[in-house]
Amino acid sequence: MSATVEAMPQSTKMMASEQVDHQLDMSQDSPQEWQRRIAGWSPKERAEKEKKFLRKIDLHLLPILIVMYIMNYIDRNALPQARIQGLEEDLGLVGSEYNIVLSVTFIGYILMQVPSNMMLGMVKRPSWYLSGVMIAWGIVSGCSGAVHNFAGIATCRFFLGITEAPFFAGVAFLFSGWYTRKELGMRLGIFFCGAMLSGAFGGLFAAGIAAAFKNNRIASWRWLFIIEGAATVVFAFCTAFIIPDWPSTTKWLSDEEKALGITRLIEDAGHEEEDIGTLDALKMASKDYRVWLCILGQMTVQAVASLTNFLPTLVKTFGFGTIETLLLTAPPYIVTALFCLFNTWYSDRTSKRSPHIIYPSAVCIVGIVITIATTNTAARYFALFLMLPGAYGCFQVSNAWMANIAARPQKKRAIALAMNNALGNTALVWTPYLYPASDGPRYTMAWSVNLALTVVTLATALVLQVLLKRDNKKMAELDAAGYSAEQGYSDKGKVEEMETTGATAGHLFGGAATLRTAKYDT
Repeated sequence: MSATVEAMPQSTKMMASEQVDHQLDMSQDSPQEWQRRIAGWSPKERAEKEKKFLRKIDLHLLPILIVMYIMNYIDRNALPQARIQGLEEDLGLVGSEYNIVLSVTFIGYILMQVPSNMMLGMVKRPSWYLSGVMIAWGIVSGCSGAVHNFAGIATCRFFLGITEAPFFAGVAFLFSGWYTRKELGMRLGIFFCGAMLSGAFGGLFAAGIAAAFKNNRIASWRWLFIIEGAATVVFAFCTAFIIPDWPSTTKWLSDEEKALGITRLIEDAGHEEEDIGTLDALKMASKDYRVWLCILGQMTVQAVASLTNFLPTLVKTFGFGTIETLLLTAPPYIVTALFCLFNTWYSDRTSKRSPHIIYPSAVCIVGIVITIATTNTAARYFALFLMLPGAYGCFQVSNAWMANIAARPQKKRAIALAMNNALGNTALVWTPYLYPASDGPRYTMAWSVNLALTVVTLATALVLQVLLKRDNKKMAELDAAGYSAEQGYSDKGKVEEMETTGATAGHLFGGAATLRTAKYDT
């Protein structure tokens, strides 16, 4: 094969002509022979083989990562559940100290996310890397059950953010080495459902812990941290031997499947650029205004979605007991998981991204307006079924959109995905202060800010849609004139305008032989 392998770690990359020969040990047949065989398949035969390949990858990759993500979110969201079990009183937290504890979690998360993804590009075995990270956050989470004051819980939460940071961006990066862009959004949506299911399972589990250890000499919230942390560590040791790394290094794939896995990614994402430095890739991502617009939308979505950090507290204002409150937090998460699946599936099927951010945002706005307008318990609980799907329904569509916007070169995509999550999560540093206890039960300031932020999310998606359609139109005009980024074109003005803005559109789509240029999803 003439192109480098999509999403392989940069430390294993060689010259394009040598890359696949080194990575693929195709027994008696050369990589070129496998490529010729694949090219000779009929469309029906190719579709059947790809369907079988995808089913095999989904069964091996998705379940284990979903369980890891469920445990990730359960550990992270243990704090709000511990709060209503007496954590604040036992640790003597006063004033805004609880809000500060929430903030420092995401300070650590943000500080570590981009560096961790840069390191991931140099790791030969991301399966071991992700498993090691999981062991680390499980230990830190368990230690939270042994603290006795504000300084102790704040320190634990800071390091929890540090240790959890590499996981999500790392998984998104790993997915991009297995799935085409039309498949990526749906898989990210399925994966992200783990977070929503963790909200349901976490609430049910916390209710069980609260009931089981209600009269224990060790407070139930301490058992919550200890048990969840221990389970995470035990499970993490198993994952290192289960998670596949890349198509070309996975032993349970046949030679044909390895070649198919690589070939289809080359056809989808195009010819990889020559190897560039990490700092150069960071500069490319930083000067691309499309990347920054996507990040802005992600920041506002994350800010609104941060209401889950206070969901048990918000539900408790309805006047129910501790166990009832924890149980009532589960149903909105289940509905959100189902909606996220549908939204990302339909986004992939239509290759459209902006509508699947705009419509959920509109639904979220309705939920916020209901919450502001009334104190009726039933109406406010119903509003949660609008706000959570409306906010979280946009989340994975945004990540899939970023993977398309910054698709090439590979290092730019890795950094852009990390930027999208890291900078998006900056909202979680300041949003805890929107929910001071003194504002309960209505929390008017918080909902007013959330309303404004959701409008910004909707507007950002509209603007990005218009700009990307404009770029696609320009590339169509350049295509018609025989231009490609690799071949050159006489109209220097149009070419320079596309290239100086860090455009992904315009690079050859499927290699030089296809003479097709990549276009943006809108």
